[in-house]
Amino acid sequence: MPKTLFTASLFGWCLLSSIGAASAAPSPVPLLVEQCLRHPNIDLTSAFSRYANTHNLPTLMLSDKALVLEQHTIGLNNINDRLNYYRGLSLSGEERQGLLQCQLRLADILNDLLSQAAFNQLVDELTDAADKHSNDEHLTQDQLLFGEQLVALLRQHQSPLDKAKLHTAQATIRQGLGSQQFHLAVQATQCQLPTEVTTANTENVAVDAADNATETSNTTFSGTIVGYLLKQPDRHCRQILWQAYQGRAREHNQLALHRIAELRQQMANDANFIDFASYSLAEQQLNSPALVKQFLDSQTESIGVAPWDVGRKLSQLSSAKQISLHTGEVLDNAFAILGEYGLSFEVIDGHIASTAAQRQQQIIRVYHQHRLLGEVYLDVNSRHASASQHTLRQSVIGQQFGQQALELNPTLNSDKDIERFCNALAQAVVALARGSHFYLNNTLGPSLDSNQLPSLWLANVLHETLFPKYDIQHIAPREILAKAYTKQLNVFRAKVALNFYQSLKQKSYPDLQAEFSKSFGANWEQPIDYAYSFNAIANEGPRYYQSLWQTQLAKFVYLSTQDCQDKLGLFNLLVVNEAALTLSEQLHATIGDPVDAASLIQRIIVVLGSHANASNCAF
Repeated sequence: MPKTLFTASLFGWCLLSSIGAASAAPSPVPLLVEQCLRHPNIDLTSAFSRYANTHNLPTLMLSDKALVLEQHTIGLNNINDRLNYYRGLSLSGEERQGLLQCQLRLADILNDLLSQAAFNQLVDELTDAADKHSNDEHLTQDQLLFGEQLVALLRQHQSPLDKAKLHTAQATIRQGLGSQQFHLAVQATQCQLPTEVTTANTENVAVDAADNATETSNTTFSGTIVGYLLKQPDRHCRQILWQAYQGRAREHNQLALHRIAELRQQMANDANFIDFASYSLAEQQLNSPALVKQFLDSQTESIGVAPWDVGRKLSQLSSAKQISLHTGEVLDNAFAILGEYGLSFEVIDGHIASTAAQRQQQIIRVYHQHRLLGEVYLDVNSRHASASQHTLRQSVIGQQFGQQALELNPTLNSDKDIERFCNALAQAVVALARGSHFYLNNTLGPSLDSNQLPSLWLANVLHETLFPKYDIQHIAPREILAKAYTKQLNVFRAKVALNFYQSLKQKSYPDLQAEFSKSFGANWEQPIDYAYSFNAIANEGPRYYQSLWQTQLAKFVYLSTQDCQDKLGLFNLLVVNEAALTLSEQLHATIGDPVDAASLIQRIIVVLGSHANASNCAF
């Protein structure tokens, strides 16, 4: 066994052991923190010189410099991936403090690298090479895409002070929205809830004992807003309280969110953009607020249920009968389906049991066309509420094999479980299979609003092949309304987020009250309050639409290519993409023209609106 593969497998067994016996196994966090804090700064000029001396080169070609940069930053990216994984685990305060120190150290190393003249010169040279049609350096498309990723990295880079201000404001909003400490003072007697209520349908209510101990002159409901809306039979009261809650969120978060807006507007000003919305969309597939608006408008439809009514409405509708599918059995079937796309799986030391055992752990080697991609560390455990995927190490051709953690529950009991299973498996496979020689190309894709397209397309393949006609047979009115509501909530949020980061005269949605009515069939006189009620506006900002866009685009691509006979070719184009094709080039090759953003929006409307087989495979 090659040394690198043996090391990866050994790490896998250690990882599974630590997951399985967290109280007994030594924590891997201190070792990671020590490795992180000892990581030296990257001196790119010296690295170039050492590479030239080692290979007896009088001068370095641009392709050589790109390779050297990749070799010296991949370790940094590996540490960051592992750090992000450990942050999601149950850790001690000391371990969390260590990870925070590591995060700060990584930021310092990156800041130092981005400020070096050698780095900026390399970015300029890659950009110049991309602009020259002759491409005198004979760079591959993969290397040119790497240059574009570096340009984007520089564009997004902020000074340590501005970054600290941004993160502080984001943390303030996150804490404010998660505190559950808003007192909902019910002034109107008819809107007060009885002191004693039945316990039916109150599983989502989290009563804060501290609130109960505080008496005021007004009757105060000390549960969550969800709890009140479920218990209150009067629609007018529900509307008043829901809208008041949004207003309270504005009081708590307005200062922090406006600070974020100021910092981001300054970035836009420095880049000569009129506002941050235009600046942040410039390099996306939907590269202007007008295109984002066109897409969001196409996804707007009234569900006739207001946010303050949806909880009670859902409780009155029939729900789907619970299913019980053995995860191991479904996983075996999924591997067989993926085999049609050139993938093969080798379970080390055993096989995946098809029974719903309480605990199963395996290391699975993944190959594509007999090329080893890496390993999946599978943990099937009843303590996992739902399926999840985590990148431990990203595959990079010529540099390293990938490592993915896949955590699954022994049984799938609902359509949500099925959806999460398909998404998690697809994400793990795609992360292993991406075919670039550069870490950034494999993790970021051609653009942020197309990066998830391969995994979402593959999730559609798995869902529709493993569970044909599932929606028709098992989805009940409650699930149908819940999905429709979630979609319209995301549409409205995307409109609010886009609007918030636009200049006053450029607002895509000057009448948010009308937009709220279009989605929910109800009136709200202060929809501007909603900007302060969801955390994503402080993080994704104007790009909040991206999840919805990629979901719809992936569904469209799946419907357009499901009859393609060359499944291996389809996988190579959409997932592996070793030629580093742009999204437009990928779509041209798979579904045919037109593939400009405006045309794609119209094609999505036609195909998804009719729920028909598009039968438009281009090869």
